[in-house]
Amino acid sequence: MGSGSWFSGRGLVVELDHGDVGRAYELDLDPGYYRVLLGGRGLAGAVWARLALSSGEPPGALEPGNPLVIAPGALVGSPLSTASKTAFAARSPLTGLLGRAMAGARLGLELRRLGYDFLAVTGALDEPGVLVLDSSGARVERARGLWGLRVGEARARLRGLYRGYAEAVIGPAGENLSAIAMIDANGRQAGRTGLGAVMGSKRLKAIVARGEGFPRPARPAEARRLAGELNRLTHSHPASRGLVEYGTPLMAEYTDALGVLPSMNWRRSTLGSWCRGATAGNLARYAGRSRVARNPCVGCGRPCSQVVGTPEGRVDGPEYETLYSLGTDIGVCDPQAVARLNLLADELGFDTISAGATIAWAMEAGERGLLEGAPRWGDWEAAARLLEDMAYRRGGLGSLLADGVRRAAERLGAGGEFALHVKGLEPPAYDARGLKGMALGYAVSSRGADHLTSGAYAAEIPGRLWRLRGVDRLSYEGKGVMVKVLEDLMGFYDNTGICKFSRYTLHPENVAPLASAVTGLDLAPGDLLASGEATVNLERLVNLALGLRPEVDDWLPPRMTGEPIGEGPSRGEVVDPERLRGMILEYYAARGWTPSGVPLEATIARLGLDRLLPEALASIASGAPGPGGGVQ
Repeated sequence: MGSGSWFSGRGLVVELDHGDVGRAYELDLDPGYYRVLLGGRGLAGAVWARLALSSGEPPGALEPGNPLVIAPGALVGSPLSTASKTAFAARSPLTGLLGRAMAGARLGLELRRLGYDFLAVTGALDEPGVLVLDSSGARVERARGLWGLRVGEARARLRGLYRGYAEAVIGPAGENLSAIAMIDANGRQAGRTGLGAVMGSKRLKAIVARGEGFPRPARPAEARRLAGELNRLTHSHPASRGLVEYGTPLMAEYTDALGVLPSMNWRRSTLGSWCRGATAGNLARYAGRSRVARNPCVGCGRPCSQVVGTPEGRVDGPEYETLYSLGTDIGVCDPQAVARLNLLADELGFDTISAGATIAWAMEAGERGLLEGAPRWGDWEAAARLLEDMAYRRGGLGSLLADGVRRAAERLGAGGEFALHVKGLEPPAYDARGLKGMALGYAVSSRGADHLTSGAYAAEIPGRLWRLRGVDRLSYEGKGVMVKVLEDLMGFYDNTGICKFSRYTLHPENVAPLASAVTGLDLAPGDLLASGEATVNLERLVNLALGLRPEVDDWLPPRMTGEPIGEGPSRGEVVDPERLRGMILEYYAARGWTPSGVPLEATIARLGLDRLLPEALASIASGAPGPGGGVQ
């Protein structure tokens, strides 16, 4: 994009070949990519599509031709303190669709310092190796005894070998190709959709990178001034004070009070009597009260991390989602036990949400007499042993569960009616039966049962967010439009790299001047929001190319649509299938898609995607008119 630009207009593509780099080359991008998608999630998805779908059949998730793309958000490296997120993308071994995960990874900043807007890694090594990126170029070095190590020890070895480098590393779960494996990036996890297995399939234990200097905003003085104003606004907000003091576990108080805190594989939705005297307040405030250190995301001046101690070592958390997945969902409400499971899952290299939800399914299957050897509810020590078995595919039960809930039910040939997943991805800690917008968000999300694609819980629990007011969590009315708007907003955060915990203060309206000063692009608030909308449409087209069947896959598991909540403030709530179908059709129309869930050609053209898509994707868009022609 020219000398002195914030965006370099190029990325680095590394093709692994046997024991070394077969080829490393710079891939130039048209400026339209940045104007339409900005960076981060949108750019990562577009680069993946360009590399994987330009010719021939799309690669399988664990095949060498599946690129792993890493792209920092557009404002990563800027003076905005919560702009820390980097996108990781590849075809997911868990869902078979486009997988992605966001992390406050220092690796993204180092890529920018090296002058790259993204990194794409394709191919595979014969023997385990480490991809090293620095001013000398790209090279592969032998793993030097790293293969087989758990995450913490591997990170310590890497820090000794590559001083001052940022790293992304996998654990035994990724090495053994578990479809629920994550990538650890300097202690921040790119957790969802099994991307650790993609690295494992490439025999890539780690990626390390170190740049020189720092990126320079297009208008530095203006960028510093505007960022300072936004930083003060964010840091002084009451929500920030609560996050800094106690972290995300505070959410447990709100979800338990509303009766939407899933427990025991979603058979309960409050702590109730089963938790033997523990309260949501105890769980919510444990990490803050037990904190021994902090581990903020790169460049963040408002750290919500709560590092706590356990007999086995320190762990960042447990975050709210892990408090559910390795806590209430498996019948454990001792926060110290959850922290110990959290540390073990991190060390083994698991996505804690998927790992815990998979164990919860196994516990119910065991209780029903369908599965021998499964732990009992609340037995955290047995759950810990099972995590070990899953990471190493050890024994019948470990092998059965290593690839998540959907695959486990398929292999067992039973238990599908209580297998909690959408498109193969296990759900997070919000019972959608009592949050109808979340129900729709789970159903239509591009990566499966996911709370961060729509973020609808953040509007439905308090009843308001950004432009939305008076949101009724139990109403189906208007939720199609609401989820569309929120997905666009969340896409804006993912593309800029702004942390979604800034959603109460940072919006397109006040970020646009800063984004313009940093990038040098003339960006209006509508442009930032449109980048999120373009990203959702891009991901839909990619998923259709990968075999998405909207009529089947845009749906919820039987427990959400057929079993009402049995106790608590949301007692009796369920997601009515007919009302769900109505919300989905409203969402499709609001998106400018056909009633069968395919983006219209006019929608793709309006967003500027038509000029950026590989032919294989552009041909998917439909010329058929949607209901009312969609929402423009």
